[in-house]
Amino acid sequence: MNKKSVLIRELKDTLIMALIGVVFSLIVNPITWTNVIITVCIWVALSKGNGLIVHLLNQRISWVDQPVLRLIIGMIAMLVYTVVAFGFILAIANWWVVGTNPLEMALRLSISEYIIAILITLIISMFLHGRDFYLNWKEALYREERLKSESLKSRYESLKNQVNPHFLFNSLNVLTSLVYEDQERAVEFIRKLSSVYRYVLEHKDAEIVSLEDELAFLKNYAYLQHIRFGDNFQLDVTGEASGYVAPLAIQLLVENAIKHNVVSEARPLKVEVTLSEKAVCVKNNIQEKLSKDSTGIGLSNLQARYQYLSDTPVTIENDGKLFAVTVPVLQHQTPQKTL
Repeated sequence: MNKKSVLIRELKDTLIMALIGVVFSLIVNPITWTNVIITVCIWVALSKGNGLIVHLLNQRISWVDQPVLRLIIGMIAMLVYTVVAFGFILAIANWWVVGTNPLEMALRLSISEYIIAILITLIISMFLHGRDFYLNWKEALYREERLKSESLKSRYESLKNQVNPHFLFNSLNVLTSLVYEDQERAVEFIRKLSSVYRYVLEHKDAEIVSLEDELAFLKNYAYLQHIRFGDNFQLDVTGEASGYVAPLAIQLLVENAIKHNVVSEARPLKVEVTLSEKAVCVKNNIQEKLSKDSTGIGLSNLQARYQYLSDTPVTIENDGKLFAVTVPVLQHQTPQKTL
């Protein structure tokens, strides 16, 4: 929301509270300009002050995550502010109109007068909290739908990247050579290629997969690349972990390293996959190609998927010599994203 919209909303809220204050004053007090002005001041001060309390609490306590705690702390803070602000305004008003000492006037205020202020606050709080809860709820729904949409798009891109003509063309070229050179390896290559495509198709609609399944898929994918590049491509998987990751996430990072870097006998590409209970890190030496077979959106899609799946973001590091991407390991079979 831009500054102009915020200002307009604040002015509208102030006018609404001032109008309510006028109506309230005409109902409960003798009709005098003094009473009207004092009542309007009380309503505006209570509404704007309590509005500020709501704003500050929203930055620290989420309505979606902790609604009960948010309501309790909000009501306590608003009641405390109401008592202090109401006493202060009445004390100053009496000093201005009658000349009474402000401190003495504040001490002489009766419980019934504070009850009126509390009733005013309850009306204001119902308006503020109700509107605030509705706006947060609507924003949460919008954000969830947007993240789901991003997740679907990124999963589609991952599928498209795997079945794109370049990957298939390279695989068929390798297979053509193997058929003449080594028929047994050609058969094994076909099996691995079939396993790769089967995994992609079986998990194209999944939000997460077990780390064990993803590593088994990576092993088949790495086999195809070893046949294609020989010892010029080196993949090392270290560490142990259990949990869940986004489907094709680790493979996408390995494929990304191949797409962006030279793989040759003079300059072998070394990719290291490090597993831990909290994250998987894929790291490779940088030796950039002059031309790349890449759309440039693979990493952004992966980051978008993890925005939906986890509060822990995907991190990217590049020191000029090594390129590393770390994705969190999820410990739940269903996404536990906090919106």
